[in-house]
Amino acid sequence: MNLILDDVVQMLATGLIPLLRISALLLAAPLVSLRVVSVRIRVALAVVLTIFIYPTLNLPAIDPVSAPGLLLIIRELLVGLLFAVVLQVVNAALVVAGQTLSMSMGLGMAQTVDPNIGRVPVLASFLVVMSTLIFLSIGGHLILIQLILMSFEVMPIGGEINFIETLANFIEWTAMVFLGGILIALPIMLTMMLVNLCIGIVTRAAPALNIFAVGFPAMTLAGMVLFLVYLVNIGHRIEWLWLEAFSMAQNMWVVP
Repeated sequence: MNLILDDVVQMLATGLIPLLRISALLLAAPLVSLRVVSVRIRVALAVVLTIFIYPTLNLPAIDPVSAPGLLLIIRELLVGLLFAVVLQVVNAALVVAGQTLSMSMGLGMAQTVDPNIGRVPVLASFLVVMSTLIFLSIGGHLILIQLILMSFEVMPIGGEINFIETLANFIEWTAMVFLGGILIALPIMLTMMLVNLCIGIVTRAAPALNIFAVGFPAMTLAGMVLFLVYLVNIGHRIEWLWLEAFSMAQNMWVVP
């Protein structure tokens, strides 16, 4: 097949559009957005996925420097970022759960610096690492690639999207930051409340007992034991959150 210069330029211009959506998604998606994954790896992965996807797409002829072309570029960037942020809600829920558990156990001051999240409690950092391992164990990286492929079927390039209803669905989904965090932390929180009640009864019965010397170690020890006992259920809850996030990333889009 003989290609002239205009054909090559048109292929590069049309190939830029799916590349932007994939690059925006990989920029903020879980796992690939970690700082240990360099920018070169993300760009190479985006280019490889675009090369494989490009022959299957029905791309309109556009002028990237025209007003419709610029609007299309901005639209594709927003679509990719919105996909990624939907999945990042899971990590935000785990940070909320870790902060709540740390405060109830007396570990609120035990913080670590996560290069991807910032200064978070140790338990929150542990839950995020555990979430990453669960993400890999359920094949989340493969589901992520599948979502990229399906996004071009659900929202073809140049097609119409009802962004108002889509954003409404996304805002409703962000409530999972608090709901997911509470579902993970609630059993331990309730048990720790009973531990605090027992410590208060002991302190009331023996006023000479130093609550600071006995209460805080007892709360920390009880909290860590409960955390280890409940760890399996926490893993199941994190898996459920990932599956819900994948489902929402696929079904939240409203196409007129």
